[in-house]
Amino acid sequence: MIYPTPRLIWLMIVGVLLGSALVFVVPALWWVAPVVMVGLILLALFEGVFAPVPSRVTLDAPLPRRIGVGRDYVFPYALSFNGRRPGKLDIRWGITARLNTPQAGVTLTPDDTGAFKGELPLRASSRGAAAVEAAHVRWSGGLGLGYVQKVIPLDWHLVVTPDLEGVQQDASALFSRDSVYGVRVQNQLHNGSEYHALREYDSSQDHRRIDWRSSARHLKLLSREFQTERNHHIVLAFDTGRLMGEPLLNVKKIDRALYAGLLLGYCALKIGDNVRSFAFAARPYHNAPLLSGTQAFEGLKAQLYGLDDLPEESNHTLALADLGAKIGRRSLIVLFTDFIDEISADLMIESLQRLSKKHLIVFVAFRDEVLERLAADVPHEADDITRAIFARRLLNRRETVYATLRRMGIEVLEATTEAMAVNVVLKYLEMKREDRL
Repeated sequence: MIYPTPRLIWLMIVGVLLGSALVFVVPALWWVAPVVMVGLILLALFEGVFAPVPSRVTLDAPLPRRIGVGRDYVFPYALSFNGRRPGKLDIRWGITARLNTPQAGVTLTPDDTGAFKGELPLRASSRGAAAVEAAHVRWSGGLGLGYVQKVIPLDWHLVVTPDLEGVQQDASALFSRDSVYGVRVQNQLHNGSEYHALREYDSSQDHRRIDWRSSARHLKLLSREFQTERNHHIVLAFDTGRLMGEPLLNVKKIDRALYAGLLLGYCALKIGDNVRSFAFAARPYHNAPLLSGTQAFEGLKAQLYGLDDLPEESNHTLALADLGAKIGRRSLIVLFTDFIDEISADLMIESLQRLSKKHLIVFVAFRDEVLERLAADVPHEADDITRAIFARRLLNRRETVYATLRRMGIEVLEATTEAMAVNVVLKYLEMKREDRL
């Protein structure tokens, strides 16, 4: 396909203006401008016909079959011409709506090998099937009057999953920190509440751990050694209603909740606790059995892959009552949910109060940086004042709900969007270290 460049269009505009001026100044030379314009068009066609042949363009880009949602990727690619090649070319990518790229278009020049090499940045906004459908490539000749464009069909299919690569990286970072911060789990001795063994007392130990009866029996000071208690039950409860489909920093709330749940599940399984998942919207529809052991993480991934936001309102009363009826042993319930109106918040608080009498609950609060920015920005117009008032009203309503939950003994975890997953794990490890599970 051959079409005009901006240079040719501007030359045609100049030709029209020149022809209009000649009609008034030298009427006998009116034909000069049309001839010049026709000549420019013929030059553009000539340039396009003798440009490098489009059918000889090949594109090589090794894309993976799976990528994680909300994670930035950069994939290298190379364009090559079999035969003559242009001095430069422009490339644009045809991608599905689930994928985003900051590149509207990029201009490439050949390297020493004659290939046009570049990088394609991609970021997936939600989970599901996605594709890079085509590459639109164009180049021009030496005069720059006509573009030659070729559409290279690609049909590269990708599956967007939770960011498992990020889960592994964050988990490795957590497990590599010093035990002073409560996240080293390789050595569980001396920090827990479960009796492990007796050892000879030395000055580095707490004197309150001395077992006086055993010391008297063996005629030397012996202290009790404890280890962190295992086999606690962790319940990952996901609200998948309409509100969880709203984006936070270009990623849906449900996807951020699933990432945090996977990270927490990986750490809990590695420590030795048991993990199960529960999901609800208008009614509960997902209740998975308990998983234990590091190998069970594959099962947890399979359970959470199928969860997605649904276009219906969440029923916290029905869901939390059903969850309480299905959990017999005292458990740590990590609830990922959201609310917007006071009625639903009151019903949720009432249900959580009944559930908190037996179980330990962590309420993960999604911070909305957009609302905080609207409430904090200095208004310049009347509409800015209106937006700031409504944003502040919503934030105050949320703070009231969080304060009520804290008075009931429920842990409310507020963290920035990007740090939410790590903070959920740190809260779990803090509770475990304090022997609250």
